[in-house]
Amino acid sequence: MGNAMAIEGKLGMVKASMQGIVGLRLQNALPLARVVYVSATGATKVSNLCYANRLGLWQTGDFPFTSREDFVESIEVGGIAAMEVVARDLKALGLYLARSLSFEGVEYDTLEIDLTPTQERIYDSYADAFQIIHNNLYKALEACNISGAKTYNRMAKMSAMSQFESHKQRFFNHLLTGMKCPKLIKAIEQDIAQGHAVVVQIVSTNEELLKRRLHQVPASEWKDLNLDLTPRE
Repeated sequence: MGNAMAIEGKLGMVKASMQGIVGLRLQNALPLARVVYVSATGATKVSNLCYANRLGLWQTGDFPFTSREDFVESIEVGGIAAMEVVARDLKALGLYLARSLSFEGVEYDTLEIDLTPTQERIYDSYADAFQIIHNNLYKALEACNISGAKTYNRMAKMSAMSQFESHKQRFFNHLLTGMKCPKLIKAIEQDIAQGHAVVVQIVSTNEELLKRRLHQVPASEWKDLNLDLTPRE
């Protein structure tokens, strides 16, 4: 519902979704209906409030906004501080509240996963490989004319080193995650067998990497089902 109006995206205008449009039409068609807005991300960005006509954020006189577009544009200029003011005022007026769950009675255990000898050898092999790359990185930069007495480029050198360290951290993060998965999956299956509901939190979704890959693809090819956006970096 957050995309109930067209907004400016990184790649141009993003059209309003049919779901958002229908949500607005439903509210307009049933003026006497009691509407409850429930969202986990209502105050994270202003577009998440575009569908909430009944809050009276625009065209009511209670707030200084003449239209939905005026509201969105004004709050976006103010950034996160403006969104905090909106959330505060909505809560003060009793229109929008943030509920929190109590942790009373919550218990937890830490699942410790020890690496097997085979996994340790795999980890050590990759660590040795990255050490070789690290020790020879300056020579590689000189060979590419990025670093050297005649072609010294400080910013390019810093960028190359930063990318190397970033890729190294991501690599070992994924490596350790993959090594933990077999025992983690077994623990999940045991919990399910005991009738528990398992909630899995994904720490890294590679969303930014996906966005970078999309930027490299012409917009005319986005609907090509053969387009491979699998993260391989």
